[in-house]
Amino acid sequence: MTTNFKENLSLIILLIIIGFFVYAFNLNDLLFWDDTDWIVNNPFVHSFSLENVKNWFTQNILAGIGLSSNYYRPFLLFTFTLNYIFGGDSPFGYHLLSNAFHIANAILIFLLLFSVFKNKFISFWASLIWLVHPLQTEAVTYVSGRGDPLNIFFMLLALFILMENNFRLSLVPCLLSLVSLVLALLSRETAVISPLLFMVFYIAFISRERFLRSVKTSFVKALPYFGIVFVYGILRLTVLNFENTLNFYSRSNPYADSLLVRMYTFMNVLWTYVELMILPLGQHMERSVTIYTYFWNLPVFLASLAIVILLYCLIAMYRREQKNNLTIKQFSHFRVCFFAVGWFFTNLLMTSGITPINAQLYEHWLYLALLGPLVLVIYYLCRIFEKFDKKIVKVLITLLLVFITIFFSTLSIKRNILWGKPIEFFEDILKYESEGARINNNLGNLYYNKGDIEKAEEYYWKSVSVEDNFPQPHFNLGSILHDRGDIRGAVVEFKKAIEIDPNFPYAYQRLAVIYAGQGDLINAADALEKTKIITPHNTLIYYNLALIYIERNDLDSAYNNLQEGLKYSHLDPETDALIRELLEKF
Repeated sequence: MTTNFKENLSLIILLIIIGFFVYAFNLNDLLFWDDTDWIVNNPFVHSFSLENVKNWFTQNILAGIGLSSNYYRPFLLFTFTLNYIFGGDSPFGYHLLSNAFHIANAILIFLLLFSVFKNKFISFWASLIWLVHPLQTEAVTYVSGRGDPLNIFFMLLALFILMENNFRLSLVPCLLSLVSLVLALLSRETAVISPLLFMVFYIAFISRERFLRSVKTSFVKALPYFGIVFVYGILRLTVLNFENTLNFYSRSNPYADSLLVRMYTFMNVLWTYVELMILPLGQHMERSVTIYTYFWNLPVFLASLAIVILLYCLIAMYRREQKNNLTIKQFSHFRVCFFAVGWFFTNLLMTSGITPINAQLYEHWLYLALLGPLVLVIYYLCRIFEKFDKKIVKVLITLLLVFITIFFSTLSIKRNILWGKPIEFFEDILKYESEGARINNNLGNLYYNKGDIEKAEEYYWKSVSVEDNFPQPHFNLGSILHDRGDIRGAVVEFKKAIEIDPNFPYAYQRLAVIYAGQGDLINAADALEKTKIITPHNTLIYYNLALIYIERNDLDSAYNNLQEGLKYSHLDPETDALIRELLEKF
């Protein structure tokens, strides 16, 4: 490692400089969207208390704000806490750390590629274009998306440790790489593919055996890592299964119910991925995807045919090289092509629809997958570069790569700037996805926070009209109606939010306020009791329940709630003071 690092120090410094420059344009971008729930309002990341550390490892990532999800990312919460301790909710530190992980990943990619190719042209240009490609902005600039660069840093680090030890299962390197894999898993769930990626890398670049023998050997070498993933999987399906880990959908639908439908849809999505990798224009989040229910749709059929042809070409390459006694050659066409295809599809394995996750396509799912096709393209450009002696060919190839770097860097800078303007960001998405329910709701929130209630209400109504399957816009509409004094209308909206999601705590809280204002203390207490079950760490709920029980002359229940609230009052010092003041009166 030290030799490779020193030998390529100038190129590594250049990667750092270019990466820092491109992503310096996001350093002051505001925290918004999921950042509000994951960081700003989440007490679990506001201190390094023992209670918080316990919650990182035993609760889902949204438990701190009383919501449920099947995201389990303790180490990601650790990094958020680190940022919060040093800078509160000021965005600079969050972006700086996310950017640093992304640049570190590019350096690890460079070192890995140089270790196997011993070629600066391939290693530098592949890692540089990967670094500045605008598809990466969704994972890097979106602070809540840090799980991607974070878990991939540890995946690449584990692979690099293995590579430095030539994939020998020596005790210390093996332990270090296993620890790195554990940290990757605790950063984002998709790290479960790590052992398969290690196998792809070993087969492509390390093994000198024939293909099937290489597969067997790589599997044996990856067994300790499969073991870690197996244990993690058991935990996530049992004690850490906060929701249905293998199905994000609460309601039956053709996509969630059929593996074939999901695979047909994925075949269509592949065309979008190819387009985004080559010409990443019109980038946006929350993409709508056509769900295909049978095979004989043209995009599905053509994508399937392309994969069959690709596999046929790989087999033909392998047979030709075996016939010519080239199967042990480290950088044969087959091995590089196998790496490109294997790396790309393995990285998409968890988001392909094998399990019904909550979306069909996100740009950040290509974060590491992009490397496979990039290495293939740069490899063949390098072959042309080295084959032709004419200077003009070398100059043209270099100019082409410089142009691509500048073009991609410019697009990335534009995306980084747009991420810093939340209203413009969501309005830009609506140019492509005008019916996006979440986007309309989020845009409504931004206008509400600006004090433009009429504009906010307009977007909330549009949200519920296009896709009435999540509670937030109904809650937001209910809050506006409540503030206007339209109690009946507010109750209807809050109950609609609860009907869609019975575990949505905020609607119960507002209903409790309405019932208490009407003197209906029984229903007010019932609503808060339900809220307490959903958000057991919310100290204010215990305090308000105590006040209601005092009004109902149920002093035992009031006292018990105050005592229970003290368990979590360190998360809310103001409410802690109110609880202690009320307890003194007992």
